[in-house]
Amino acid sequence: MAYRDPALENTANVAALRLRSTLGLDPSTTVPVAVILGTGWGDALTLEDATQEVPLKELPGFDCLRALEGHRRAVRLGRLGGTPVAALSGRVHLNESHDPDHWKMVRLQTEMLVHLGAKVLVVTCAAGSLVPDLRVGDVLLIDSFLTAFAPRMPLIGGEFVSPEDAIDNHLMTTAYTFFLGNDPRSVGKGCYAMLPGPQFEGRKHDKALLRTVGAKAVGMSVLPEACVAALYPGVRVAPMAFITNSATEEHSHEENLRRAKERAPLLGEFLSRVVNALPKT
Repeated sequence: MAYRDPALENTANVAALRLRSTLGLDPSTTVPVAVILGTGWGDALTLEDATQEVPLKELPGFDCLRALEGHRRAVRLGRLGGTPVAALSGRVHLNESHDPDHWKMVRLQTEMLVHLGAKVLVVTCAAGSLVPDLRVGDVLLIDSFLTAFAPRMPLIGGEFVSPEDAIDNHLMTTAYTFFLGNDPRSVGKGCYAMLPGPQFEGRKHDKALLRTVGAKAVGMSVLPEACVAALYPGVRVAPMAFITNSATEEHSHEENLRRAKERAPLLGEFLSRVVNALPKT
């Protein structure tokens, strides 16, 4: 059993209790699957029997949360194939603030979902490609992490875990059999590198360096969620990235959002198939 900071875990439990109460969940009801929806994925997932949407800011521990363009910052509950699913739209990124309370919120958003009962955590994001065979509009199933250039994770001393230990390899294999639309080349597997941001990586040297050490895509999230989930041995993580820009083009956040919105129907279909294929126990 991994060591977990008691104070931080208690905050997550309180937030989960408030979320449960606001959503009208019976105390004995667990939500076995949670999905963290990154840029572009937030408009993709359609839940059956969806309940009210609860803004993160209304939950304990998220009092100082700020708005962020393109992010709804809310949790909603519904079903996929009869399975209760909690979906968080608009994650909190490490690069939004250096305030210690913000650092705690990055952790809290994941730990809260675990305390809601999630045993499977599907974590999505938008990312940039580093290799020619990973094209704009594709999905990368993240089977490993490059952590050498990442910022400090929302862990404290003594919480010795590996984010890769949380990855559900069985799910990665299953998801690899799916694809977007009619294109069987649209889904790949590989290593994901997290950089601190909020600045984009340099096209001439940063991308070349990351590619040299084995990364196929680069982004500014996912790794923190995997690290926090790894504190809970029974939680399995399925991380995946939507590719919004190539390794050579100029970066544009606005263009990334446009491409993600355009691709949302296919992403939603893919995500629904993946969640329905999950072993729920």
